[in-house]
Amino acid sequence: MAVDSAMELLFLDTFKHPSAEQSSHIDVVRFPCVVYINEVRVIPPGVRAHSSLPDSRAYGETSPHTFQLDLFFNNVSKPSAPVFDRLGSLEYDENTSIIFRPNSKVNTDGLVLRGWYNCLTLAIYGSVDRVISHDRDSPPPPPPPPPPPQPQPSLKRNPKHADGEKEDQFNGSPPRPQPRGPRTPPGPPPPDDDEDDPMPLPVSGDKEEDAPHREDYFEPISPDRNSVPQEGQYSDEGEVEEEQQEEGEDDEDDVDVEEEEDEDEDDRHTVDSIPEEEEEDEEEEGEEDEEGEGDDGYEQISSDEDGIADLERETFKYPNFDVEYTAEDLASVPPMTYDPYDRELVPLLYFSCPYKTTFEIEISRMKDQGPDKENSGAVEASVKLTELLDLYQEDRGAKWVTALEEIPSLIIKGLSYLQLKNTKQDALGQLIDWTMQALNLQVALRQPIALNVRQLKAGTKLVSSLAECGAQGVMGLLQAGVISGLFELLFADHVSSSLKLNAFKALDSVISMTEGMEAFLRSRQSEKSGYQKLLELILLDQTVRVVTAGSAILQKCHFYEILSEIKRLGDHLAEKTSSVPNHSEADHDTDTGLERTNPEYENEVEASMDMDLLESSNISEGEIEKLINLLEEVFHLMETAPHTMIQPPVKSFPTMARITGPPERDDPYPVLFRYLHSHHFLELVTLLLSIPVTSAHPGVLQATKDVLKFLAQSQKGLLFFMSEYEATNLLIRALCHLYDQDEEEGLQSDGVIDDAFALWLQDSTQTLQCITELFSHFQRCTASEETDHSDLLGTLHNLYLITFNPVGRSAVGHVFSLEKNLQSLITLMEYYSKEALGDSKSKKSVAYNYACILILVVVQSSSDVQMLEQHAASLLKLCKADENNAKLQELGKWLEPLKNLRFEINCIPNLIEYVKQNIDNLMTPEGVGLTTALRVLCNVACPPPPVEGQQKDLKWNLAVIQLFSAEGMDTFIRVLQKLNSILTQPWRLHVNMGTTLHRVTTISMARCTLTLLKTMLTELLRGGSFEFKDMRVPSALVTLHMLLCSIPLSGRLDSDEQKIQNDIIDILLTFTQGVNEKLTISEETLANNTWSLMLKEVLSSILKVPEGFFSGLILLSELLPLPLPMQTTQVSLPYNMHLINDCNNTF
Repeated sequence: MAVDSAMELLFLDTFKHPSAEQSSHIDVVRFPCVVYINEVRVIPPGVRAHSSLPDSRAYGETSPHTFQLDLFFNNVSKPSAPVFDRLGSLEYDENTSIIFRPNSKVNTDGLVLRGWYNCLTLAIYGSVDRVISHDRDSPPPPPPPPPPPQPQPSLKRNPKHADGEKEDQFNGSPPRPQPRGPRTPPGPPPPDDDEDDPMPLPVSGDKEEDAPHREDYFEPISPDRNSVPQEGQYSDEGEVEEEQQEEGEDDEDDVDVEEEEDEDEDDRHTVDSIPEEEEEDEEEEGEEDEEGEGDDGYEQISSDEDGIADLERETFKYPNFDVEYTAEDLASVPPMTYDPYDRELVPLLYFSCPYKTTFEIEISRMKDQGPDKENSGAVEASVKLTELLDLYQEDRGAKWVTALEEIPSLIIKGLSYLQLKNTKQDALGQLIDWTMQALNLQVALRQPIALNVRQLKAGTKLVSSLAECGAQGVMGLLQAGVISGLFELLFADHVSSSLKLNAFKALDSVISMTEGMEAFLRSRQSEKSGYQKLLELILLDQTVRVVTAGSAILQKCHFYEILSEIKRLGDHLAEKTSSVPNHSEADHDTDTGLERTNPEYENEVEASMDMDLLESSNISEGEIEKLINLLEEVFHLMETAPHTMIQPPVKSFPTMARITGPPERDDPYPVLFRYLHSHHFLELVTLLLSIPVTSAHPGVLQATKDVLKFLAQSQKGLLFFMSEYEATNLLIRALCHLYDQDEEEGLQSDGVIDDAFALWLQDSTQTLQCITELFSHFQRCTASEETDHSDLLGTLHNLYLITFNPVGRSAVGHVFSLEKNLQSLITLMEYYSKEALGDSKSKKSVAYNYACILILVVVQSSSDVQMLEQHAASLLKLCKADENNAKLQELGKWLEPLKNLRFEINCIPNLIEYVKQNIDNLMTPEGVGLTTALRVLCNVACPPPPVEGQQKDLKWNLAVIQLFSAEGMDTFIRVLQKLNSILTQPWRLHVNMGTTLHRVTTISMARCTLTLLKTMLTELLRGGSFEFKDMRVPSALVTLHMLLCSIPLSGRLDSDEQKIQNDIIDILLTFTQGVNEKLTISEETLANNTWSLMLKEVLSSILKVPEGFFSGLILLSELLPLPLPMQTTQVSLPYNMHLINDCNNTF
């Protein structure tokens, strides 16, 4: 049998499956005649597939960047086989592995593709079976009559076939999920079907038309290769049909059957034969099926149902697992993405609850360790504390004051140990008595000068320490009258400001517990409440430091009262809506028969039920608006808490700006989390998202999203979610329900679900849970010699799977960059490195390679420079130690600018010089360090967004001066111009940004550069005494907006693109600051000022090419002023009206 040796392009097309979540998809490629397949290529995104193709089909769009592709083919030598044979698997990686070559030539008329992809651009090369006889010179014989199809008996499995499928060997990195689990599975259990089994396909009775009219189907596309234009795409998720060929359709099939059976004897797979149902369809039906291939009505294939069917036939056999296994086998896992719905949050394993005090955490730790566990520090502290309490029973002199000053350092360990060991001794009661005596002014006046002040300060510090002892300590202090004692000290005459600040800190510690806050807000019949007394104190003539300290306590009180009001409203809403379901269920039961028989009536009933729910809930619009305002106030207070709710340090002074000074001492968020916990805030939010009236209100959704997103931005906030794990599970379920509901209905929501926040929160909490599992593993298995534990690999694999989609990748990068979470992976790498295990074991360690990949993903995805500052030295050391690991070498390129770098203002010139030297390598593998350098520059030189109550740090002014002196303006403009030149060509061809990494790098580089430019221009033009006439800035900004923000692929701007657009508009608006207000407005000044020059450049850039019209009009609409006259709620001053008119005159 002769075959044409020229290799042709047989097929090239893109299969798309638009879906928010990644899932397994199956697609079919059909050829009009028998072909021989030599090569299969997966075209990465942005890569040109063929030089002669039109631009609309020339570029690949494969997504995600790595996945496993399984290939099956229709073996034409077995026409009656009920299933496709397995061709092999490709571990697709857009950077390293895109080509699949079969072990031998395969002749077939159809391929089946299966994999976890959302978009697949596939090119198939081979040759067409144009030979229909063994002899080239002789004419083809007439086709013999087709034999009647007969059921094929079960064949024996060839065990050699599975070994031939593995082309890509383990190269040190954990491969993508395989169709079969490991022989000792580390994570999820392997699926029931074996890897060697071919995928069963249903046999249909559809007949295709005769093929002579498709003889010239293969048209030449280039001089050296022929290609096959696309036939109708055949793609169904989870559904594949094998259509039965019409009798006598292809002469070559019948001629070559016997010879092909001999050639493929060793490559056959065996499955139990499934009886075929043959149906004869008429020609018209065949044509209709061909026209509507996408919806042919066949039942979807389910691997679970196939397994049940095998069990019923009693032909199911369990897969055999070998005892010995390699690292490759351990890295092989079932072909599934990470499904967060299958896992829920569990109690914290390693971290402590964020709203518990240090004393409560120590008590819990001692209880977990057991009473017999040796704790020398706690024993010594308890002994010393007992001695002090026994020694000074009656003495109230200088030694007693010294003892008061020593006790606060002994309470956490000593008092906790005493409460667990010796419950009979009332050490806490004696300490409370000492505290009240120390706060007594009469006792202090009997002390010598200077000793009396020491006694009062020691008493206030002792109050703060005892308030940390939980509810028992606070209740004891309240019963002893600590609030009244502190107010007597605050209202006394001739008390210094420093002593009053100490008294406020003690009062702040008391109200930090919910019991203390309740007592502070509650007024008795005969006296005023603590809140009223504090207001009277602040209204007196007090120093600014005392007023600031008192205002911080008032802010906490306001936060607590707002939470109480939200809880009251939530309980009120729950009571109003609780009776509605019962009423609707009664109506539903009454008309059950009508509903089942009449679908239209069912829709009417559902609509009426919704209306009844809205009407019977009796929730007024005023209550909804009040709830929104309360949630917005909660978000505002939490955002400003670090500057408005902490007690100022004694040596600080509350000014508008500062150069140096002590950092903020206290962290207000543990107290706020304690308030949220006591008011069941997460349960209330879940209730609001479950009630139809509130869950459908965009204002409630947006306010809720702001609060939840703020909590998820910090480590303590995520720990708060995990400590309230039951409520968080319900909350995430409610959020995801809203997300799925709007996704099914195709709605564009303006609330919580607009940017997949529900999925991001879910992935973030699951990531932190995996980190707790890693730290817990290190606590248990530090001394073990076994490198790859099953539980460890399962945790790492779950983290690895979360990064498959952009939302999960962002969540993993965010969580690992918080505090010291990345240390879990660094510890793992250090433990499994060459020094610890030797070169050979470290290469084979799957856990080591998982850690390498995850650290690389975190560094690529996260813009948090604090994480790099903490771990850069350790990461660079690991990269240098293992020079053969490709992932670590790539990580080393990302960290290249951080070598011998101190994260201070003095590093700005060196980083800008690095950017200048590598600007030609922008967006290349050699230039990835540019992104890191710009991130560090942005962190060192750009101030954070201003928050109400925050002091301005003048160090940022010095940083801007360093940027200008190092020629930062010119460098950043060149970066934008280079980025625009790289993105312009793909944008004109309507190609997306490429891989996920390429998009993350582009967005990060653009945002950092824009932030730096905005900071420099704002500082330069702020006073109006300087003019900036470098018009490269507006030209580059207009082009960047056109490339990144004008045509979003999703139909609307996502959060990152929206931030880029806002930064571009803010930078252009800074040119208004360059207009000198003191100059008279004339035609000459209007024509030459900074604003006019910028606007001219923007307009010329818009009109330069037609492709910039849409983007330019968007920018222009944002830059134009509001039309006059403007309606204001206050009377405008003449000076303000003059400025408004001048601004409008500039146009």
